[in-house]
Amino acid sequence: MGAGRSAPGTATVTIQRNTVPSGTYYLLACADDTGLVTESIENNNCRASGTTVRVPGPDLVVSAVSNPPGSVLVGGSFSVTETVLNQGDAGGVASSDRYYLSLNTTYESGDKLLTGTRSVAALGAGASSTGTAPVTVPATTALGTYYLIVCADGGGAVQETNELNNCRASGTTVGVTN
Repeated sequence: MGAGRSAPGTATVTIQRNTVPSGTYYLLACADDTGLVTESIENNNCRASGTTVRVPGPDLVVSAVSNPPGSVLVGGSFSVTETVLNQGDAGGVASSDRYYLSLNTTYESGDKLLTGTRSVAALGAGASSTGTAPVTVPATTALGTYYLIVCADGGGAVQETNELNNCRASGTTVGVTN
């Protein structure tokens, strides 16, 4: 192409599923993206779109969780019934839920992981899954009063539009005793 000339055109692009995390993006158009042409200025070859494009994705949340028993022995077990909802605008892959004991109603990295998980089949947009799982309080758990925390997609298998809203606390506490 000669100096001062342009070559307008149209391109159709396809975003492959799971290529990028779901969310909102600008589209970049870049000339000589592979660097084949030696230019006097190499850092001005890209331009962002004036509008954004939304890549749909799943968003798993725990929409309901049963309350734990009033007390449980260290090493003891109880059952948890909970519902996972995909409130996103696209389906996700299969995942598993994890259960924790927490001193407050917010999941934090120091919360005590309970033994037991629940497998959740792939959920389409707007779909939900309800199930019950037995959980066991590890023998290393300190005695005290805890909230039960349920986290959807506890293993991080699903790329979601929001990874920060997966957990929900029970409405009551459980006392861990010996």
